[in-house]
Amino acid sequence: MRIREKFFNWTPKDVADWEKIREKGLARFTWGYGILFFGGTLFILLGGIDAFFAVNQMRTANLIAELGFIALVCLLGGLVAGLSTWWMEEKLYEKFKKIHGVVNNEQNQ
Repeated sequence: MRIREKFFNWTPKDVADWEKIREKGLARFTWGYGILFFGGTLFILLGGIDAFFAVNQMRTANLIAELGFIALVCLLGGLVAGLSTWWMEEKLYEKFKKIHGVVNNEQNQ
């Protein structure tokens, strides 16, 4: 239950951290967190494993094509991870604001 509380019951510090990230925008978040961090890490892991087994099994002829496919899958996976994380964080942010009675300035302008 504590892990769930940590992720879904935000503190004012969590809100402040998200507001800093939010100011930079969806595109930057998706690019940095989703594609580069998540997708890049996934590519290094999956590509490294594939390359290791390809070299050990002497099947390097298709390695470039396989790595290209893995890169594409990781790119799309990173995009989905970035967008879905942004969406989830926005929902939690709005929930915190609603519960604590903080008025959203964007809606009042």
